[in-house]
Amino acid sequence: MDCVIFGLEGDELKVLLIQHDEGPVEGQWALPGDYVRFDIDLEEMPSIVLKQLTGLENVFVELFDVLGKINRVTHQRVITAAYFALISTEKYELKKGLEARDIKWMDIHNIPKLIYDHNEIINRGYEALKLKLRREPVGVELLPRQFTLTQFQKMYETILDIKLDTRNFRKKILKEDILIDTNQKELNVPYRAPNLYTFNAEKYDTLKAKGYFLNIY
Repeated sequence: MDCVIFGLEGDELKVLLIQHDEGPVEGQWALPGDYVRFDIDLEEMPSIVLKQLTGLENVFVELFDVLGKINRVTHQRVITAAYFALISTEKYELKKGLEARDIKWMDIHNIPKLIYDHNEIINRGYEALKLKLRREPVGVELLPRQFTLTQFQKMYETILDIKLDTRNFRKKILKEDILIDTNQKELNVPYRAPNLYTFNAEKYDTLKAKGYFLNIY
């Protein structure tokens, strides 16, 4: 089991990597992962591994692929279930686990050579994230609890690696009614304070049941 943990820092999409502290890949960088244990359900493994290696708890995770090429690991036959997780880097404090020499956020566009096929897993996870963002506003997991429309748009631009027309984007987003205006303003900013919004989970569930797909262009 391997997990691609995405985090948003400003206008950069980051991936959390660990440096192995022991074993045949000692000193090399990789995705957080582990062998699936016989006494634990597969669905429970991501949460256990993330807590042990990074200290992260209660994060959104989802299965996006299964990789099973014969030679993906040189010394034995290994099939991996690949998950991705989304977190706001401001909400969590990383804690290095016993099996990790180091843990670090790295820009999605500047990932070093990782062990085995972990670079391919990241690429597949990134494509899955971009597709899911168009179908579900899962990116709110990457934002603070309250956020501005600018932050919401920047999230889409950063993940999809595009530039959006601000007026058109906001018109479409507000029309979907998936955001709630809190009637509060952003504090301590040197410009006209924008409104703060939260995510409308009830409205989103309704849209998802109907087959949600956001046309942001």
